Amino acid sequence: MDTRRLACLIAVLCLTVLPAATAAAQVGDSRFTASVTARSLGFADLREPISFTPSAPFTAQHPGWTRDWSERRLYASLAYRLVDADAVALSPGIHAGVAVGRFEARNRGLGYYEAWDTRPAFLWGPSCELLLRRGRSEGLFARLRYELFLAAAPEGAEEVRAATGTATPPSARDAFFSWTSHEATASVGYDLGKVAFDAGLALTAFRLDKRLDHHIDPAGATGNALAAILALNAQTSRYGYEPRNLVSPYLSVTFRPVAGCSLGADLRLGALPDIALRFAVSF
Repeated sequence: MDTRRLACLIAVLCLTVLPAATAAAQVGDSRFTASVTARSLGFADLREPISFTPSAPFTAQHPGWTRDWSERRLYASLAYRLVDADAVALSPGIHAGVAVGRFEARNRGLGYYEAWDTRPAFLWGPSCELLLRRGRSEGLFARLRYELFLAAAPEGAEEVRAATGTATPPSARDAFFSWTSHEATASVGYDLGKVAFDAGLALTAFRLDKRLDHHIDPAGATGNALAAILALNAQTSRYGYEPRNLVSPYLSVTFRPVAGCSLGADLRLGALPDIALRFAVSF
């Protein structure tokens, strides 16, 4: 399915199916929870554990690079309360939606900057939540949650700026990005009925892979420059990026204006803001 159509489908779900489910939740017991989440996140100064550049033997390599990733997600989730006892609840689920990423790399010493915006990517993955509580209604609780996010997309736009005025033009290479994010949170909170809040720690094991395919015109190049161009055109450049810090403080608050309906906000306090807004209903 085209990602733009999927985004429209999520919007229709939010406007039609979820309000209808809210009315159903007021009738009796509910085990399903459907939600729509909008999230903005990012990682600053990624490390690069994998780097394969075919032209490396023929060109000078320079230190001093910093790399950032920012991402916007919009996805729908469906969870089923498999276990629903007084003291424990277990809810496996699945989510699907769209994501758009932006990768930036800069070397201030060289006066060089490059950035890519991805096309909208299909985002999906499973989830599971374990809730430990003193009772079904208000009171103290502990929450353990795991989510897996998978996405991949080619570049949508590329930007290059070089102080020397010489750089590989965007038209001479194509980038493809794929990313995986294992996300777990452990928190303790208190449910007041209409409002619930919890705080704890979030573990985010994020991995971004980038592939670069070059098709540079070698006309006029000689020596090492020609060898570097031929090497780049012959093989795909591959890079892998990961955050330097995996753990961050986690805060969450949930409002329940009516039975079976909730509005929530999650905040992960990392190097770059990670904010999620969520609308959910149970039915």
